[in-house]
Amino acid sequence: MLAGDRQLGKLAGILIAFIGVCSSGAVLSGEEQDVGLRPGVTLTVTDTFDGRPFSYQVTGITRKENYQVVFVRYPSPVESELPQNNIIPVEYYLPTDVSATGPKRPAVICLHILDGSLELVRMLGSVLASHGVAAVVFPLPYYGERGGPSGPRDILGEPQRFLRVLEQTYLEVRRATDFLASRPEVNPQRIGVAGISLGAIVAASAAEREPRIWRAALILSGGDILKIVATAREAEPLREFIGRLSEEERAKVIEGFREADPITGAHLLRERALAGRVLMINAAEDEVIPRDCTDQLAAALGIKDRVVWLEGLGHYTAIAALPEILQQTAGFFAQDVPEELQKARPIAESPTPLNRIAACLREMTQFYTEEPRAGTCHILHLASEVEGQTFDVLLIRGRGHQFRLEGQLGSFGRVMAGQGDYPWLVARTGKVFAGEPGAPLETKSPLTYVQGVLLERLRFTMLALAGLAGTPAALEPLLQIKEEKTQEGVSLTVWPAGNESSKITLTFGGLSNMPNVVGIASTDQSVTIRIKSWQLHAPVSAGVFSPPAGGSVQNVSRNDLYRMFGALVNFAAEQLP
Repeated sequence: MLAGDRQLGKLAGILIAFIGVCSSGAVLSGEEQDVGLRPGVTLTVTDTFDGRPFSYQVTGITRKENYQVVFVRYPSPVESELPQNNIIPVEYYLPTDVSATGPKRPAVICLHILDGSLELVRMLGSVLASHGVAAVVFPLPYYGERGGPSGPRDILGEPQRFLRVLEQTYLEVRRATDFLASRPEVNPQRIGVAGISLGAIVAASAAEREPRIWRAALILSGGDILKIVATAREAEPLREFIGRLSEEERAKVIEGFREADPITGAHLLRERALAGRVLMINAAEDEVIPRDCTDQLAAALGIKDRVVWLEGLGHYTAIAALPEILQQTAGFFAQDVPEELQKARPIAESPTPLNRIAACLREMTQFYTEEPRAGTCHILHLASEVEGQTFDVLLIRGRGHQFRLEGQLGSFGRVMAGQGDYPWLVARTGKVFAGEPGAPLETKSPLTYVQGVLLERLRFTMLALAGLAGTPAALEPLLQIKEEKTQEGVSLTVWPAGNESSKITLTFGGLSNMPNVVGIASTDQSVTIRIKSWQLHAPVSAGVFSPPAGGSVQNVSRNDLYRMFGALVNFAAEQLP
């Protein structure tokens, strides 16, 4: 909810940049319907929550593979002292098969995290639109282009402004509801709200104040805001702000917190929650929003036994479950998509660039997450030149802890190691160091002594990649792709949207899901990786996990070998940019 949300947003951005999956300018087959949204058009909303009509202008449209983003601007229902804060720039995510005269679809208002990063809610908006649900995303008061030089920090400059901003946010959710209810393609009876962290707390309170909200999805949320502020490390700047206030001002701010707390108005949302129209997804080990705070809000809503808990994850590491969260949230709102629209959704006749990369991701993560079937193994053989150093590595993964690794690892030199019934390592002299063969000892993971932080990064990255492979639409808002036909096959160049300083080029031959060549280019270096062999569940050869025969053998402690394996992996990780 608080300053730590910045880390959550950064983690999402790092994850997206790391995997290099893209967006595309293509639109699925099927005739696009006219709903009156064209750049330069100005339309008026007459039926509003406060009885005051307002107009909105369409400033642009970006077409994606499964949806389009319509950029709209309209005035805030609150006029503040900062002119730019009084105009709301809205991104309207719209499915490609919308029709002004056809069945109406549900829509969702998506609210962002504390640091103002829109990446997560843009991903949510894209997944919703890909499921046939319209969505709007916009920066909250004083965030992004709506803020002054200090951005949202200006909110803390004066106590009454801080309290006014809370109220302005709720009113802007109501204005967004007006906007969506006015759209001919939207069912005004099926408008929802979704938020992440701070956005989830705001979403809960906004839904309590706006009876037109049909569904609410609260991700990493809780109640008892005063407790969160009093205990969370990330809330220290806010605590210092409150501490500087006079006793009278402090009392007003605390009372403002109580009024804004979703627990206070939970009775207004309880009926919808009991009817199954409030979804709560929370991290079981959340270090920012204590579990007790989540329990209090869930109990006030009457759904304490329905909270979806992400076991083993915290507020920031919940990024590992991001694909699962996005799919579950989209499915929650997609329940209201008319059946005829669900059946009519177009299907691409051939693999799109986005889907091809998703298939590639699925196979990549299978190597790590899926154990080979009995009698088979996974095989990866790749080669590269990096700053004059040669890397040529063959990795074979078997069942359990079986593996074989051999090749040239740059300045580290020639490597040959593995584990079948016992671990072993071949020295540069050719001598085989065997980890107590024949001893009644269980084998361990070869990663036992790898740095813990590397293992955690690997685990969370692979979990997220595996999920995102099944949710390619979540990546479209942040990434770009260029497809080219080459002599080798199809080349896909991928880079983060708005930043062409680093690109990844994947060259595919034939219909394979894995590229033959991966090119990584940045402002300071370029690396080409050739994938010589890639196989999942390949037949395993007898003795592949045993040391080479014929050389001298020296028995050593198994733990010593595991430490060497750990040093090898740690060294390789240090070579990565």
